[in-house]
Amino acid sequence: MPRPAKGARLYYRKRDDRWVVRDTGGVEISTGRRHGEREAAEGALQEYLARKHKPDFGRGDPARVLISDVLTLYADERAANTKRPDVVWSAMPHLVTFFDGRMVAHATPNLCVGYVRWRTAMPQARYKDPETAPRVGAQTARRELEVLSAALGYAHKEHKLLYPVPVHLPDKAPARDRWLTRSEIARLLWAALGFRRIGTHPVTGREIWRRTGEDQGKTRHVARFVLIGLYTGTRHDAIVRLRWLPSPTAGSIDLRAGILYRRGSGEGESTKRRTPIPLSRRLRAHLERWQRQSATHVVEFQGLPVLKLRRSWNTARKAAGLGPEVTPHILRHTFATWAVQAGARFSLIAGALGTTEAIVENVYGHHAPEHLRGVVETVSGGRRA
Repeated sequence: MPRPAKGARLYYRKRDDRWVVRDTGGVEISTGRRHGEREAAEGALQEYLARKHKPDFGRGDPARVLISDVLTLYADERAANTKRPDVVWSAMPHLVTFFDGRMVAHATPNLCVGYVRWRTAMPQARYKDPETAPRVGAQTARRELEVLSAALGYAHKEHKLLYPVPVHLPDKAPARDRWLTRSEIARLLWAALGFRRIGTHPVTGREIWRRTGEDQGKTRHVARFVLIGLYTGTRHDAIVRLRWLPSPTAGSIDLRAGILYRRGSGEGESTKRRTPIPLSRRLRAHLERWQRQSATHVVEFQGLPVLKLRRSWNTARKAAGLGPEVTPHILRHTFATWAVQAGARFSLIAGALGTTEAIVENVYGHHAPEHLRGVVETVSGGRRA
């Protein structure tokens, strides 16, 4: 398969600490964005692409409509109103680069397989050294192709294409059945608070942890994140945006009523339902203490809100001896798993998570085999189900 043309793309110029847009013909335009502002730089790339080319759909024949025109239409009219606009913006540069010059009718299963092969050969962008960086995962390529599928569907809905064109997606990865034990949670909290494992007790065999000066204080905010995620099952983004006072754009804590509100008063509800959840007595005691040490947000670092926990989380995770599969989202899985194992009803767990009872049963039901005991007793003649 011929190598796709590069087209317009982002390039990080290290000497200036700036993202620039590079295009064919030696064109290079600064986005004015630094290394940590990748999402904003991707938005600048989309603006450049919109200025460079105006879509032409003609009569809507997929054999005569460019894929790049469909992506431009989707970026201009729909992307900002999707559930995850950040996913759309991050996918666009790669989709435009690979499918540049190709028509919608060319989006065959074989070409989509080629896209996955092309993307999974690339290093992950968040790592500085491309030689040692891990490669892009197949599920990332799948999410990007889902954006292409959504763009094609939107174009057909808007009568820009005569008929819908399906996009072949790689198989979805099976759900990971990984949750943390109580000892793993304890290790993660110790590590976040600046303690490091120095050995085991020769008689009891228990781990010995000691606080070190060099790491003390750097990841203490991770401990807050861990306890909130563990005791409420709230998602990562909602936790880092939590405020002490009610806000129209973010969730908040009401200590007097003992409730965590996962979304702001002015935010609309999405398919990822962000229902309020009561605070346990244990978490409430922590929150009352944290409020006296904070400014505006519940999770802060040096008095400032935390946007993402990527580096600090990985520092604490590695110090706790936990593998890379332990991501912040695992706290939500742990909350649900512990609740099921404790015998809580699926309907109540679903209400606490803001999801459906069917999802709780399908994903976590195997942790509570006791609810099937009536069936086996019936078969063996012991009692009715």
